[in-house]
Amino acid sequence: MVEDVSRRELLKKAGLGGAALLGGSLLGSAATRAGASTGEGEYSPNPGLPGVSQVHTGGAPVLYGEFNEPPSGTAPDALDAHTSPPPRDDRPTGSVREIEIAVEERLLEVGAGVYFDAWTYNGTVPGPILRATEGDTLRIRFSNRTPHPHNLHFHGTHSPLQDGWEPIPPGGETVYEIEAGPAGVHPYHCHVAPLAEHVARGLYGMLIVDPPGGRPEAQEVALLLSGFSTPEIGRNGIVAWNGVAGFYNQAPIEVETGEPVRAYVVNMLEYEPLASFHLHAQTFDVYPAGMGDAPAFRDDTIALAQGQRAMLEFTLPERGRYMFHPHQHWLAERGAMGWFAAV
Repeated sequence: MVEDVSRRELLKKAGLGGAALLGGSLLGSAATRAGASTGEGEYSPNPGLPGVSQVHTGGAPVLYGEFNEPPSGTAPDALDAHTSPPPRDDRPTGSVREIEIAVEERLLEVGAGVYFDAWTYNGTVPGPILRATEGDTLRIRFSNRTPHPHNLHFHGTHSPLQDGWEPIPPGGETVYEIEAGPAGVHPYHCHVAPLAEHVARGLYGMLIVDPPGGRPEAQEVALLLSGFSTPEIGRNGIVAWNGVAGFYNQAPIEVETGEPVRAYVVNMLEYEPLASFHLHAQTFDVYPAGMGDAPAFRDDTIALAQGQRAMLEFTLPERGRYMFHPHQHWLAERGAMGWFAAV
């Protein structure tokens, strides 16, 4: 275990040098942006920085995800609650878990200077990560604090009487009660028509269901892919992991070299028929929907239709930076490229 080491030192050990994390920019966001004019018709190159290519028209270097950076001044720990799932607890199987979910409208800055009128669960996009053990009862007190009808629908198995497709009117409340299962990772989202708009506006999140007894020890990471559309940037002009464009491009996810990692990956990207997750320089075991006692296959890329998800397990055997992104590269370039930093 690494103890009492600053984030900057950890990234130095991973080969990321002394570049600032945010604001000063790991990949040059505070310097002249790659491909941007200096004001005299010249480009300011960033030779030697990770993600920079010199092979472009006019010799202009381009950074992965350069078009969509995180908001200026975003703290390196800003997405901790979405990146690191809540740990499994020791409650007995069959426990009743009381949860409160409210739909609220928020104006969120989802990229540098890009503001989005979001519909949110509990004020964030994505909504909170929920966690339970298979067989637990989730008692969810749902309130709609907006002028539009909304609801809460879970993937997985539960009674059709608790399926969450009935609209809850503005100002309305209800209680959903479902039995968590099966063990795996399942999205939740609004299911009011027009469904595409309700999802695209931000009403989604993930539920992790542990098997009784839990899973083997590993560092756990949650990654939910989604997009943001405005008249200025167009449909899915920003694509992001966990709601902020380019965040993991500038604040890599730190993992311990040689230690197991478990990633819960969910695709909630509306208006795109297919997305994917690709890990550079390493392969992973794939548990579709996080289900099963053994991996279905091993790969370095998985395809995910909207609503599909997977649990991926891997180790990074050597210190350094390991890139991840959708293999639909136009999605990566819109803000969905990031790094694991093995330290």
